[in-house]
Amino acid sequence: MRRKIIAGNWKMNLTLAEAKSIATGLAGKLGQTRPEVMVFPSSIHLPSVSEILQNTNVVVGSQNAYQSGLTAMTGEISPVQLKELGINTSLVGHSERRQFLGETNEILNEKVKFLLGQGFRVIYCIGETLAERETGNTFNVLNTQIKQGLKGIESSLFERLIIAYEPVWAIGTGKVATPEQAEEAHSFIRKEIAGLFVGASTLAEAIQILYGGSVKADNIASLLTKPNIDGGLVGGASQKLDSFLSLII
Repeated sequence: MRRKIIAGNWKMNLTLAEAKSIATGLAGKLGQTRPEVMVFPSSIHLPSVSEILQNTNVVVGSQNAYQSGLTAMTGEISPVQLKELGINTSLVGHSERRQFLGETNEILNEKVKFLLGQGFRVIYCIGETLAERETGNTFNVLNTQIKQGLKGIESSLFERLIIAYEPVWAIGTGKVATPEQAEEAHSFIRKEIAGLFVGASTLAEAIQILYGGSVKADNIASLLTKPNIDGGLVGGASQKLDSFLSLII
């Protein structure tokens, strides 16, 4: 049985006081919850949020990491630095970084490989734009993002890999894929992973696939009833304590 995950991506939102307030609220409310809970604060808030949540069951992760040890790369953050904060989980390939910061599947493949090799858990984000969906290219886009983004990754590293399906047209728009649309995409993703290499079918069955795209309290239950949806990568609803908690407990 795949454990459910509710992951809050705070993006470039929240002041330090707001981030600390949500973290403190989570620390006080969450014990042994059924889903695994993760939060991804802005990098500048990672030390404070990590300190608040260090003795809890909430996983604190980074929204991004560079595919290298310590090096001359201005503005980036290394997995070595993240480990010093006790952080070993990172998002890779969120649609905003693909769309606005030019991260290609090839770059993301380097990130996924390096981070997994450093012992990180990686949430690899994939998804189609509205134009790609409307022209019937959803599955072609997902196929390419999976095959290029996960190219050459050793089977032993897949146990630390999580996939997030984020239809770009549903991120921050208030629109949401129907449970049936989301399940169709998640089922396709699982089948594509099973076909990556010999023996991958077992890994595909075990891998957790999250849905991201305007996840809220009023749609989370219907999404999680689907057999291939293993949780949510949540944006806006994770940035207020009450709405985040409503997804978890």
